[in-house]
Amino acid sequence: MEIINSTYLNELLSFLEHSPTAIMFSFVALWINVYCIRQISVHYEIRSRISISRNKPQHVFYYYFLAIILLMAVQMAVIIFWGLALNALSLIQDPREAIRFAGSSYTTLGYVVVDLPVGWQFFPSVIALSGLFAIALATACMLHISLLFRQAWLLKNAVKIRAILERENIEMPEFLEIQQCIKVKTIDNNDK
Repeated sequence: MEIINSTYLNELLSFLEHSPTAIMFSFVALWINVYCIRQISVHYEIRSRISISRNKPQHVFYYYFLAIILLMAVQMAVIIFWGLALNALSLIQDPREAIRFAGSSYTTLGYVVVDLPVGWQFFPSVIALSGLFAIALATACMLHISLLFRQAWLLKNAVKIRAILERENIEMPEFLEIQQCIKVKTIDNNDK
């Protein structure tokens, strides 16, 4: 049994030859994700904190859903980027098919099957790996921005929550902190 034959060696050499290209495209895809997700997170946090400080929690809800839509749009943009990369490398001639294949690989669904040239068969795995990291980054962002969403919800429903907590004799430390913030803001606003 021959472990290394010429076909295997050719595939391995072709793989090594194309690896820098795959790494470069992965870096660009990751950079797009990190940059955009950070921008979305920062803008959401600033606008939400302003809304909470102005006692307008309903604005936080709008910003929250807008942020989620933007996070999805970033993922779609990266899928399109991968599809255009596949098309630019002449791995898939039809741009629409390239984008469908990229989306299938990026989301790790694998429902679109395309025979790639020798040395490029690893490319769907690279796309899938970048997709896994991107989805993890987006999920972390969503968890982070959910904290302000929760705070805004508690602020919006403060009267009801306070009544329930007092009636049931329950302590909720995070609500008490928000309640203190409400009192401080109310006192500051009355002084002006």
